[in-house]
Amino acid sequence: MLSNVVEYPFTGVIKRNTGSDPILGTEGTSTIIYSGEMDYGVNTAKTGNIAQTSDCIVSMPLIKDNGGNYILPKKEDIITVNVFGDIFDATIVNYEVSQLGGITVYVTRGGWS
Repeated sequence: MLSNVVEYPFTGVIKRNTGSDPILGTEGTSTIIYSGEMDYGVNTAKTGNIAQTSDCIVSMPLIKDNGGNYILPKKEDIITVNVFGDIFDATIVNYEVSQLGGITVYVTRGGWS
């Protein structure tokens, strides 16, 4: 058995922007809803050596906050993943909760700034 293989080998942060309205010109606030361990994989074919504009899957544990509520990402939340020092942002497209205690988060790395 390999001792360096773990279920969630990377770390990351999920942020949610609330209260912004581009029509009214108001800026919202950014709140960290999750900071901790994750796993990351590419869900589409790579072009070149680096999947810079890909659909990806991020896996993370299903945990509760201090109030006892499950921490669940939402569409348009921003996720920052740290993969062995390669840090990148992605936009959450959707998620799926597992009965085994994890969350599969579908994200995209392209088409936004």
